[in-house]
Amino acid sequence: MEFDIVFVHGTGVREPTYSKTFSIVQQELGERGEDLRFHKCYWGGPRGSTLNAGGLSLPKFDEKKSLDSDLSDEEYYLGLWELLYEDPLIELQILAISSNTSKVSLGATPGHDLDLKFRGYKPSEDLGAMLKQAGIEEFCAQAQTIIVGEKDYRGAIASAQEPLDEYRMALARALVAQSSLLFRDKYGEYALSLNGELRDRIVEQIVLELGSKDTKKGLISGVKQNISGIIRRRINNTLQSKRSGFSEKYSGTLGDILMYQARGQELRDFVRQTIEPLEGKIIVVAHSLGGIICVDLLLEKEPPQIDLLVTVGSQAPVLFELNALVGMEYDPNAKLPEEFPKWLNIYDRNDFLSYIGEKIFPGRITDFEVDSQQSFPQSHGAYWAIKEVWDEIWQKIEEVAND
Repeated sequence: MEFDIVFVHGTGVREPTYSKTFSIVQQELGERGEDLRFHKCYWGGPRGSTLNAGGLSLPKFDEKKSLDSDLSDEEYYLGLWELLYEDPLIELQILAISSNTSKVSLGATPGHDLDLKFRGYKPSEDLGAMLKQAGIEEFCAQAQTIIVGEKDYRGAIASAQEPLDEYRMALARALVAQSSLLFRDKYGEYALSLNGELRDRIVEQIVLELGSKDTKKGLISGVKQNISGIIRRRINNTLQSKRSGFSEKYSGTLGDILMYQARGQELRDFVRQTIEPLEGKIIVVAHSLGGIICVDLLLEKEPPQIDLLVTVGSQAPVLFELNALVGMEYDPNAKLPEEFPKWLNIYDRNDFLSYIGEKIFPGRITDFEVDSQQSFPQSHGAYWAIKEVWDEIWQKIEEVAND
């Protein structure tokens, strides 16, 4: 029995990436069986998005800045807050690690009073007004509890040495950053209306209320020498990626998604034209946005006939739940059409762009979980190197052969 294997890629994929992945599909499935014909369905080149005006809509950046030049205070400060919004205790961690103290204190340590002060800290009325304006007032007490419960906090307090200004500054920034993260978790990524000027005034006020006499000493703290390398590498990597065509890649990744929402029929027709001439048992392997395209295509009034759909790292199930799937409106009692093919859905919990479908369409989708042991976004492209992915796909192909 002959099989036609069609590979449909996802968002942002262009050559030579597509051909490289296609060769993996050929190799992995070709090793498991004979009578397989492989067909490319590369829509990214002829139908993918691009910056048609050459990027005239993009703000320009300073390409002349030397990668070896010292960070300005503004660059350092911006980079520091970027890190704090990822890990509010990063300054405290660095302070604990970089402390030179090796003496065992028999009495109260320099950080003892600061610890008591922070644990019992309650914002003043003036500070409360600023926190309310920033929108994070309701989260400060919870953020405080989270911080004092962390090992990095205890380490920093235990190793604290006079003068304590940079410890107070690190605590103040940690409190604002942690409160901001709690706000984000409750209200969403873009709901926080806190600008840098208000944020800095809040930090300075907290530092004063924790006992500092001069907030300017710790504003650009001594941590700078230990963390500047991390910030510099982030800035340099960003510049390098821009110089290697970052904007074009960005337009492809996000642009493909937006273009599909606006002109998805063109992509569905492209996939249809690849599938319809085939004569064997048809297996479609579709990654990410490719899976959405294929599901929408198979939900059209006259869908092409295929025998097995394999979606890998796909968002089709969640789009249906969000009522954003083109081919079918959400209905809790909705069922896939009888002619819809067998559907294998492969996902990874570490891939935040993969979703499960068995609970959405019971009995019609088989979910298969893998673990790439990669963090996101690397996990989204790691499926092709996992043996279990190919074993499971081949098992489903054998089931099709026996139908």
